[in-house]
Amino acid sequence: MTLYLFCAFLATGSLNFICSILVLRGLAEAGIKVGFFEIRWHVHKHLKTYRQICRQRAGRLAWPYYGYQVSLAAMIGFGLLTLLSLDR
Repeated sequence: MTLYLFCAFLATGSLNFICSILVLRGLAEAGIKVGFFEIRWHVHKHLKTYRQICRQRAGRLAWPYYGYQVSLAAMIGFGLLTLLSLDR
């Protein structure tokens, strides 16, 4: 069971990384300067700006916004479940 939870943790971590790259790519296309270091550490800082840009362009939010938040919550959840299952 621990191995399955850890694989789910890695899968959601990969999805979170992909969504963070897509969010920062969308910001770069809008003319907002983002650095390479921001790919993992400052995505939260730019989510509000990304949400405003998506609403101005399409009138709705793009899927990477929701994908980033859902995968982050799932990654935390699977990480905790993995750690709890190690105790057994």
